[in-house]
Amino acid sequence: MVRAVSRPPRTRMTPSCGRHVFTQGELSHMKKALSVLVMTTALPAAVLAADYPTKNMDMIIPASPGGAADTLMRALQPGLESALDRTIVVRNMGAGGGALALTRTVTAKPDGYTLTLANNQNFTLEGLGNVGFKYQDFDYLARITEEPYLLVSNKNDRWQDADTLVADLKKSGKPLQVGTSGVGSSTYVVASTLGSQLGIPVQVIPFDGGSPAISALMGSHVDAVVVNPSEVLSQIRGDRLQAVLSTGSERSDLLPEVKTMKEQGYDLAVSQWRGIATPAGVSDEVEKAWVEAVKKAIEAPEFKRFAESTGVEVKPLFGDELDSYVNDMADVMIPASREVAKNNRQ
Repeated sequence: MVRAVSRPPRTRMTPSCGRHVFTQGELSHMKKALSVLVMTTALPAAVLAADYPTKNMDMIIPASPGGAADTLMRALQPGLESALDRTIVVRNMGAGGGALALTRTVTAKPDGYTLTLANNQNFTLEGLGNVGFKYQDFDYLARITEEPYLLVSNKNDRWQDADTLVADLKKSGKPLQVGTSGVGSSTYVVASTLGSQLGIPVQVIPFDGGSPAISALMGSHVDAVVVNPSEVLSQIRGDRLQAVLSTGSERSDLLPEVKTMKEQGYDLAVSQWRGIATPAGVSDEVEKAWVEAVKKAIEAPEFKRFAESTGVEVKPLFGDELDSYVNDMADVMIPASREVAKNNRQ
């Protein structure tokens, strides 16, 4: 017996042009095939985003080992690695006041695997004209800390606040030698701005990070340093150093006896902040992963002990509020940096 053989539907040709006219059956098969193709094409990207991170990440620190930025990141590192389930490779690049680190970061692929510990250097380097990037070339994912700048000297009875400092220096006729992190750092800009605010000559001496500057002060190689409270809190509490003034908008809870510039009649209120940034253009999935990781890391018992012992002021900020904060800080620090650059050229 001969069995009937199933054949595919016949196609029809239009007599006028010879083009293929699809039957209803063929159209149905094509729609199904296209649906499968679209799903297959979209799937890898969705899976990849959902699985972020799939490899180790580089965290580039724009400072030398041992400084405030470095110690903060290393204190956060275990909590971040636990939350992200990946290793974070910390790389210190303090050269050029952080210019090398931020340039290396901003030129990387915006895939979430190259990050930096952002701070006011993102603005000061731009304002000084030392780099080719702008602060908008980064995506800011989280603020972790915020603290004022301090002008710190060795313990003495002559400099109790801004007024006694100014009076003593005008009497001596000598410039105030101030140690800071490298040229381009925010402490460099703040130290230079202090001179114009206080009306005294200031000689800014940059070092390769905050730690070398503090060592120089304790060895009496400079008169003072501009640093953050967390860098010198133990020395101040141990009566080895003293804070002469603060640039905060209000007195610090850690050092309530230290007067601010504002309350002494000077027009300067600026704080240092530190957070996580990437090259601009990372996905929402990357941002979400880091926001959640930071929230978990700052609640880790080990990090809380670090913050308490060093006096780091943990003030997390994310999303639109962080974007507004970054823009406000840029509006202060970039013009101040441009003014410093202008004065240096004169």
